[in-house]
Amino acid sequence: MQTKIELYEKVTPLAHLGIWERNLTTGEIYWNQVVREIYETEKNFDPSLNETIAFYVDPPALKTLFDNAISTGNSLTAELQLRTAKNKLKWVKVRMQADIEKKGSTVIYGTIEDISEQRNLLNILAEREQQFHHAFEFAPIGMALVSSTGSWIRVNKMLCDMLGWKKEDFLRKTFQDITHPDDLDLDLKQMHELLEGKTTSYSMEKRYFHQNGRIIWVLLSVTLVRDRQGNPLYFVSQIKDITERKNMEIQRDKALETIKAQNSRLLNFAHIVSHNLRSHAGNIQMLTNMISQEEDTGERESLISMLGINAVNLQETLEHLNEVVDIRAGGKQTLKSLNLLNEIEKAEAIVSESLKQAKADVVILVEPDIEVTYNQAYFESILLNLLTNSIKYRNKDHELKIRITAKSLNDKVILAIEDNGIGINLALHGKKIFGMYNTFNGNKDARGIGLFLVKNQVEAMGGTITVESVPGEGTKFEITFSEPHF
Repeated sequence: MQTKIELYEKVTPLAHLGIWERNLTTGEIYWNQVVREIYETEKNFDPSLNETIAFYVDPPALKTLFDNAISTGNSLTAELQLRTAKNKLKWVKVRMQADIEKKGSTVIYGTIEDISEQRNLLNILAEREQQFHHAFEFAPIGMALVSSTGSWIRVNKMLCDMLGWKKEDFLRKTFQDITHPDDLDLDLKQMHELLEGKTTSYSMEKRYFHQNGRIIWVLLSVTLVRDRQGNPLYFVSQIKDITERKNMEIQRDKALETIKAQNSRLLNFAHIVSHNLRSHAGNIQMLTNMISQEEDTGERESLISMLGINAVNLQETLEHLNEVVDIRAGGKQTLKSLNLLNEIEKAEAIVSESLKQAKADVVILVEPDIEVTYNQAYFESILLNLLTNSIKYRNKDHELKIRITAKSLNDKVILAIEDNGIGINLALHGKKIFGMYNTFNGNKDARGIGLFLVKNQVEAMGGTITVESVPGEGTKFEITFSEPHF
């Protein structure tokens, strides 16, 4: 079994701990091998106290430590820098204690430990902390350290300036307090995914409330710092103000929506022109052909009179179409109080020859005093489309019957146009019956525009349209005209 002294001598080099002793009365000195390695001296080098003190970069500091140890008898410790015999700078931790023996001798002893590596590491960490501090505080974007519960741990000046809060007021809040409610759920969801290790970072555009209440758009980028065991410590958030860019995007989107709406109105206008003028042109062409072939003078005069009526109606239609461009344009709407019966009879006259050729029986059950406030071009287009649809999709196995009724209900007028035509399979086509370019009955002349226009024109004026239909039995369209408010 080794003695305690032998064991001690073997263990201290393993700990790289230098052990020394100096008798200040006799000058005797003891250094173990580790001490000599620290000072980088030869094995037989036995320096005096002054020579030992001279190794240190700050000799008075070591001298003061010696004096205090002797005067107090306490164990003292200091971290000092020395220059070795080979001119190498080292940081050491010196521990010492004095002992006054009975014979009057003063012995001082202790340990010395090379802590250069630890000090260098601390210096590096301190330097990095300083660099982080400068990078954090003076970053050109908002920076924040946020706890796992959402509390602000640390915020920089840019973030305070961005959101208008003083730092001390900021730190009393959580990020949930100043986040726009519409963005909070997504932010929390991504934060929890980060905590659960599903992601390593996330970015999102979100809105914060400025101290004065206005909305600030930001680009938020978040990472999570964990300890060595993987436990979450805090979030690092980078926050860039993108309010100006978002406002420009919003304005751009509004401009695109305006352009889209304008294009839609132009397309709508073009289709209205096509539908309305086609009805007039078709009727006038038929009347012209009939006049050229009619030999009876009385009948010719009647046809010429009807041609004149159609010419007047065509002129009115052209005037009405000029008003369509203003629909949904944001300006004053061109509305008129229209007598429902007069407008129906006018539309019937426009397609009269088509009705005659189809041998249609038209029944109009509308009180003469019912009126609607509407855009006249739209109203004419709605009636013409529904009437021509009844003609186009008639059942040729029996006589076409068209029934037009209307009733007033409070501040609404309900108009119904029904026929006994071939009908539409609503179970199959009901969801797309008012869609553009949708056709259902294989008619080669069908373009899928009429019902799309009717629905848009009805809804543009605040009304609604519904359809009932049974294949082989007929179709009924019911339009509710509400008193428009613009």
